[in-house]
Amino acid sequence: MRPEIAVIMLHPGCAIRCVFCVTEPFPDLGFEQATTLLEGLRARGIRKVVLGGGEPFDWRHSVVALAGRAKDLGLHVQVGTNGIHLPEGFERLDAIDRYVLPLESMDPGVHDRLRISSRSHHAIILDRLGRLREARKSVTVSTVVTRQNIGGLEEIGRFLKAYHCGGAPLHAWHLYRFLPLGRGGAPNADQLSIDEAEYHQACDALKAQELGFAIYKCPDMYRSRSVAFFQPTGSPTRLEGIVKNSRDFAEITPIGIGGSRA
Repeated sequence: MRPEIAVIMLHPGCAIRCVFCVTEPFPDLGFEQATTLLEGLRARGIRKVVLGGGEPFDWRHSVVALAGRAKDLGLHVQVGTNGIHLPEGFERLDAIDRYVLPLESMDPGVHDRLRISSRSHHAIILDRLGRLREARKSVTVSTVVTRQNIGGLEEIGRFLKAYHCGGAPLHAWHLYRFLPLGRGGAPNADQLSIDEAEYHQACDALKAQELGFAIYKCPDMYRSRSVAFFQPTGSPTRLEGIVKNSRDFAEITPIGIGGSRA
């Protein structure tokens, strides 16, 4: 089954340290490589892309320019970002159809312990969400469900319901189960892990509340029929080897399948 959405991992760099990060080092994707990949995906019938990382706005090339190339190809463009280094006027960029922003807790202390930054990341996210609401720009919110924040999911749900009812175009809420993988997840597995039954119980309780927007459960972000991840070859991680030739994408193979509908 062909995936509906392609997540393009541009580079592994990021300005914050997330204690649950599943990313491992991988080579940066060049701008022309990324453009050729977009063209190949379009030719294979993909119509939706997510530009991610690492942090796409820390990529050494312009993610806004790449988004413009994607739009020229007729693709729906989302950018998954930590929100820190967004350019001035980000909320009104025509090249980007939707932002994907993280929110781990309504408690700033909990959120900022999970996403460690030089200043409160929680405050940054609330600012970005407010500006997107004012601009009526579509947004998806993602939460990594861990032992540290599972008790606060209902509070996030209430916040998002008010956000959505206030006229903001909230596309969906993605609930990712913590995976003990990568540079953050592996060393923090003992304090963050939850069993799958507990994860599903918490997510199903939220879905039963009918908050007014879509809620997607993602028990394993790398296993889905609808989303494929792409990054350069040479990666030491489990997501390696999809770009077989940087100049010829006639044979494009997804490196991993993951997530719910984006």
